[in-house]
Amino acid sequence: MLIGTVLYGVIGYMILIDGADVIDGLYWTTLTLGGVGFRDTEPVGMAAELFSISLIVLLLASVAAIAAVATDLAGSGELAARRRERRRRSMIEPLDDHYIICGYGRVGRAVAEQLAEEHASFLVVDINERDAVELDADGIPHIFGDPSHEAVLLEAGIHRARALVCAVDSDAVNVFITLTARGLRPDIMIVARATERESIAKLERAGAGAVVSPYSLSGRAMARRALEHGPPEPRP
Repeated sequence: MLIGTVLYGVIGYMILIDGADVIDGLYWTTLTLGGVGFRDTEPVGMAAELFSISLIVLLLASVAAIAAVATDLAGSGELAARRRERRRRSMIEPLDDHYIICGYGRVGRAVAEQLAEEHASFLVVDINERDAVELDADGIPHIFGDPSHEAVLLEAGIHRARALVCAVDSDAVNVFITLTARGLRPDIMIVARATERESIAKLERAGAGAVVSPYSLSGRAMARRALEHGPPEPRP
C-alpha cells in the first residue's frame, strides 16, 4: 500500500502539473507525505492541492492498515510463531553428520538424553507438536511431520546424517520409516525399536541395521539388578 501511495502521488502530480517529470512528481510526493508542503515551489493550483489532500488521506489509510495488520499478527501469536520457525530452521541447516531421532516419546527422549551426554548433534522428528515448548526451551533442533514421508526426512538432512533412530511407539510406523530412509540413503545406519517380537524380523527385512526391544532390555536389566544380591539358593 505504501508503494502504491507513492506511485499514485508521482503519476498524479505529473498529470496535474504542467511540465512535471518523474523526478518532479517524486519530489512533490515526498514533500506532501513528509508534511513539508510546497513553500519552496510555485503555486500548483486547486486541482493539485485537492490531489495533495487525497494523497495524505491515502497515506493515513495505509498507515492505519499496516498498524491493524501488525496488531492482529501480534495478538494472534503469529509473529512469535514465525520467530520460532526461523530459529528452528537456523538450528537445522548447519547440522552435518548428525543423528535423526524419529519419535519423541519415552524411548526417543532417552535416546536424545544419551546423545546429549555424548555431545553428539541430533535432530528430533515427531508428528505431534505437543512437545514444541519443551523442545524449544531445551534448544533441541526439531521438525514436526510424519517421519515416514520422504520430504520430512529430506528436510531433516538424511543425506548428511550419520544414523537414524526409529523410536516411534508403533512397530508398523517404524517399518515404514525404515523403508523410506533406506530408499533415500542405502548406506545409513538405522536403529529401530520393536515392541513385538515378530516385528524384529520385519524391521530387519525393511533395512534396519539393528533392532532393539525396550521391554526386553529393561527386563534383562531388572533381572541383572536382582541377581546382584547373590545367586538364588539351590532347591532341595
